[in-house]
Amino acid sequence: MKTARDLMRPPVTVGPHTTLRVLAETLLEHHVEGACVLEAGKLVGVVTTMDLVFREKKVHLPTLLHILDAVIPLGSMDKAEKEMARVTSTMVGELMTRKVITVSPSTAIDEVATLMVEKNLTILPVVDGGKLVGVVTKPGLLAGSSLLSS
Repeated sequence: MKTARDLMRPPVTVGPHTTLRVLAETLLEHHVEGACVLEAGKLVGVVTTMDLVFREKKVHLPTLLHILDAVIPLGSMDKAEKEMARVTSTMVGELMTRKVITVSPSTAIDEVATLMVEKNLTILPVVDGGKLVGVVTKPGLLAGSSLLSS
């Protein structure tokens, strides 16, 4: 059975202090949809093209109800604040996903596929002994799938 080791490719990496412009240029230059964020050699996040696209969307602010001198939000102010922070970010560390889902090199292809589908992942870092050794991408998963295997 194929494993993450058979599907992975070398990761594109950036640091948390990388500007979003440099990130966009890096992703386009390498023809990838995401990068792993390393700080002092440790995986601290993942950032994707969708994170960059998110910055271009309309921000949905909660409706405010005015009663006398009180202002009552009819939506989540916390959600609106998080959305504003992402939209106004300028560095990778402000935009990246910090709760990174990873697999080991020995993770079976069906587990990799299940994680990517159920968690809606663009890239899946492969970690061995705490060290980033590669990433599985959607095209990499497709290339290793039973559809193309002989």
